[in-house]
Amino acid sequence: MSDIKNALTRINYWFRKNHPAKIASLASGLSPLEIDNLFSGLSFKVSEEVREIYQWSNGYLINKCADDWIFDYMYLLSLESGVKEAQTWVEEHEEIALMYKYAGKPILPICMSDIEFLAVVATDDEQTTSPVIHISEIVEISLRYTNLTAMMLTIAESYETGGLFIGFKGYIEKDEKKYAAAYRKYNSGITNLALERFLKRFPEDSSWQTVELLHKDLYMSNSYGIEIPIISLKSKVVNTLLNLLQDEKYDSGFSVVLVLEELRAVDALIKGLQHPSKWVRSRAAFALGKIKAFEAVEFISQLLEDPDPMVQEAVKEALEMFKNQK
Repeated sequence: MSDIKNALTRINYWFRKNHPAKIASLASGLSPLEIDNLFSGLSFKVSEEVREIYQWSNGYLINKCADDWIFDYMYLLSLESGVKEAQTWVEEHEEIALMYKYAGKPILPICMSDIEFLAVVATDDEQTTSPVIHISEIVEISLRYTNLTAMMLTIAESYETGGLFIGFKGYIEKDEKKYAAAYRKYNSGITNLALERFLKRFPEDSSWQTVELLHKDLYMSNSYGIEIPIISLKSKVVNTLLNLLQDEKYDSGFSVVLVLEELRAVDALIKGLQHPSKWVRSRAAFALGKIKAFEAVEFISQLLEDPDPMVQEAVKEALEMFKNQK
């Protein structure tokens, strides 16, 4: 039995034992031929994991679900609904179509709640897994799970350990500490994945959106306590971002500093203190205080005489954070 099938079996068992009504309305799975026929409507390929989940269950039609959420505040879309939604995104006006992509690749929605989605990213032929991304109601896109298998294993273990549970009103609730433990166990490589995608994507698209996407991905993984990645990979990204800061034509240095903050790149942030932009200087100072970079106190203090009042205020806030952290 594959890992994803094992996770789905565990989820099914937990619900049938504890809340059978919530899972009773899930549709039965599709045959491989039915899945192939529906996939023929897609202009891109998806991972083998998607086949496995739809052989387990075909979820709900987009207009037939109630509140029977089992996948962390969301319900499983039927493959028909997912394919139709993906087709709409691809066929929309070019600007809209670009919004529903992750790092330039199209996506297939798997789960939905109101107008939020979890979706899998299109794969190359040889890939058996691909990242799961979250799409907010205002179409902000960020990484959520390393892949669909990691998502299902996280959810299965969270139900079993109390990280996820059904509250008195019948809705899914979360014990953040227990859920984070399960998340770290199965998604430890998600930060590396975000950095690798950035380095691969950046030569093609060096816009602020690419940097902002990396910031969102790192913010999410840091919120769950995922460790900072291997030094060589981090160094490549930091050097790329420093080159951006030094490029006079690049006007989104603030976004760069946010990423450096998430990476705890102290030396790079210290260099940001001397940047011509007041926005970069002020955020670099604030970031160094926030990440407890005591070795930077001397450099930050030099900006107490900065000609811009906003920078001076950020420096004071940073120095105050150091006092509170002692």
